[in-house]
Amino acid sequence: RRAARKRDKETLEELAPKPDPGSFQARIEKRYAKGAYCRDKQGASPEPLRQSDLMGGDDGIRARLQREQKWRSGKEAAKQADRQQKLEAYQDKEKATMNEFRRQMGLPPAD
Repeated sequence: RRAARKRDKETLEELAPKPDPGSFQARIEKRYAKGAYCRDKQGASPEPLRQSDLMGGDDGIRARLQREQKWRSGKEAAKQADRQQKLEAYQDKEKATMNEFRRQMGLPPAD
């Protein structure tokens, strides 16, 4: 048996010699073998994927962009309303301060 295994090993080595261990070629062969093993283990993919699934369809992109635009305009409107409210509060406070100043000076309040 040993002689037969040794003879088979020598024959195999003559037909397809192995590269030196640690060499670049050995690493490449090992990588290919590992890739083939993983592909065999994983099997075929269950179903082919459509291009629209991978890259997204046009209608999905348009709908998303419209949602984003609507959200942005809503946020901008809320900011504008907040700024307007702060401005009015500041103007009311300034008007009250000036009326108090006028009252202290004996002048009629400004309308």
